[in-house]
Amino acid sequence: MKLLEQILGELGGDTLKAFTVVPDFGGYFRAVKSVAEYSEERIVLLAGKRVITLEGKKLEVGKYFEQDIFIRGVIESVKIEK
Repeated sequence: MKLLEQILGELGGDTLKAFTVVPDFGGYFRAVKSVAEYSEERIVLLAGKRVITLEGKKLEVGKYFEQDIFIRGVIESVKIEK
């Protein structure tokens, strides 16, 4: 996690509201308030004032704990809206 924090810090990112996607495995998203939409092809996350839309194949919620969520599956796109 220290490397991720360093990279995000240098890019001006906020480590409390960050995400990581691993190809063909899934992704880890922080500061998620709720899941607005859920299917195997599309998951919509609400993270504060942002809406994060994930599209892919075989998507499923792995774990959700203290506003951190792990999504399993093949994430093909991530769209962030304010």
